[in-house]
Amino acid sequence: MAAAARRGIAVTPAAAFVVGGAAAPRAVRFGLASPPADVLAGALDVLAEIAGGPPDDAPVS
Repeated sequence: MAAAARRGIAVTPAAAFVVGGAAAPRAVRFGLASPPADVLAGALDVLAEIAGGPPDDAPVS
């Protein structure tokens, strides 16, 4: 999530959507409805690049 935030992309951890005491999956959630198609395509390309790279758990500054 920090890597996406540093690139200007907001994602929400799955834990924010868990009900009750269930364990949250290792996942993120992001909205697709608001941005123009070209902005969305660019953001999805960045997320794919991040997902394909090594883990990056550095904090967002």
